[in-house]
Amino acid sequence: IVRRRRRGYRARLAAGAAPAARALAAALAAGRSVRVAVAEAGGSLAGPAGHELRVTAAALEAGEPTEPALDGLRRRAGSRAWDALIAAVGLHREAGGDLPGLLRELAAALEATRRGEADARAMIAQSRFTAQLVAGLPVGALVLAELADPGFAAGLVGNPLSAVLVATAAGLQLTALLVVGLLVSRLGDP
Repeated sequence: IVRRRRRGYRARLAAGAAPAARALAAALAAGRSVRVAVAEAGGSLAGPAGHELRVTAAALEAGEPTEPALDGLRRRAGSRAWDALIAAVGLHREAGGDLPGLLRELAAALEATRRGEADARAMIAQSRFTAQLVAGLPVGALVLAELADPGFAAGLVGNPLSAVLVATAAGLQLTALLVVGLLVSRLGDP
C-alpha cells in the first residue's frame, strides 16, 4: 500500500513538473531570483509539485544553499522531468542565459511528452482489450453452438481427435494471451 501511494505521489509530482517550470519561468521573468522564484512557484501551485517546492523554499529560507536544496527536490521527485528542470536551473547558474525562456520550452516539451505517453497508454489498453476479445470469441462460439445444439460440446470432447484439437487451440489461445500480456507490460514500462 505504501509503495502504491508513493508511486502515485511521484506520478502526480512528475505531472506537476511542467506547471512548476511555467510558474518558475513567470517568477524569474518578473525579476525574482531563483530562491524567491521557488517560493513564489510553490505558493502558486497545488498538489505534490507545490508541496515539494514549498518544502524546498522552506529549506532555502532556513539558509540551505540553492544547489543542495534543489538537488534534494530532484532526489525526492525521482523523475526525469524534475531532473531536467533542476538541470536547467543549474546550467543557468553555470553558464547564464535566458532561464525563463528555457523553462517555458522545457514545460512545452514535458507537456508534449505527457500527451505522447497518454496516447501510448491508450493504444496499449486498446491492444489488451482486442487480445482478450479475440481470445474470448471461440468460447462465445462454443456457448452459442451448445445453445443451438445441446450436447455439441460433449460430442466435441468425446471424439479423441477433436478433443486434441480443442486442447491445442486452447493452449495456443492461452499462449497468445500470455505473449500479448508480456509485450504490453514491456511497452507500458519505459
